Amino acid sequence: MTGKGAKPREKASGTSEHIQMDALAYSSRMLHWPPLGKLLLVISVLVVNIMTDSVITAFAVMALGLILMAYSTNMRIPFILGVFIAEAILILIIACGIISINGDTSQPCIWSADFLWMDFYMTSDSFNEAWLVMIRAIAGITMMMAFATSTPIPHLAQALRQIRIPDEICEIVVLIYRYAFLLLERLDTMWSAASSRLGFSGFRRTMRTTASIAVGIFTSSMNLADKAQVSLECRGYRGYFPIWNRPKKAGVGWVAIAVVTFVLLYILGTHTEGVIDFAGIVFGV
Repeated sequence: MTGKGAKPREKASGTSEHIQMDALAYSSRMLHWPPLGKLLLVISVLVVNIMTDSVITAFAVMALGLILMAYSTNMRIPFILGVFIAEAILILIIACGIISINGDTSQPCIWSADFLWMDFYMTSDSFNEAWLVMIRAIAGITMMMAFATSTPIPHLAQALRQIRIPDEICEIVVLIYRYAFLLLERLDTMWSAASSRLGFSGFRRTMRTTASIAVGIFTSSMNLADKAQVSLECRGYRGYFPIWNRPKKAGVGWVAIAVVTFVLLYILGTHTEGVIDFAGIVFGV
């Protein structure tokens, strides 16, 4: 019970994150941009990002993504999405670290070490490649975030129909998006219940509790799917989600924007390969 004038505690569950994501997308300044045009622009930028070995191009893509995110939502990101991004960046750091220490042994070494049965061998090329992969990946994340935070899922499904994607696939995309947040809500409930029962006191108990929650989520997913299906049918679901305010269709202008952006970034990449040498900056070699 809350006191007079006190605000009720907001439930930190998958449903609230779902509401935050929808509210963020529908309040975006880029909402009225054609979703197919935004998708075409993002795909063209992501393709050119991996076609050249220029770090300058990767930085340009990252800057473009950050500008679009700032314009779209003022850099607001829901908590659960921020957690996923942090996990992705952590995985990237580990993966790029592995790339940097697995250099070609025929090239000059800038750092080497032995640990147990593993031999670490870092070269200038492997170090520079690791940084290139890292910046490329983060640039791609920013572009995808700009698209995700400005495009509601029903608008994306409508855009997929415009390029002749079957209706069944479009509706599956929407249903998976909705169902994922139901699973997050169930995960939050089970996690809170386990925490209140000291299920995370100690390393061994934490591992056991985490495994039990994972199994519980898996076994209850079918039951949750059945309940979700009944809820959809009670609300008149007939195999598609109607859209009353249909998004704009992408015209020739959006195709031209995507092509011009692709060409400019590609030219920039072909003329700036090897301009930044991270190995020389860090190790002076």
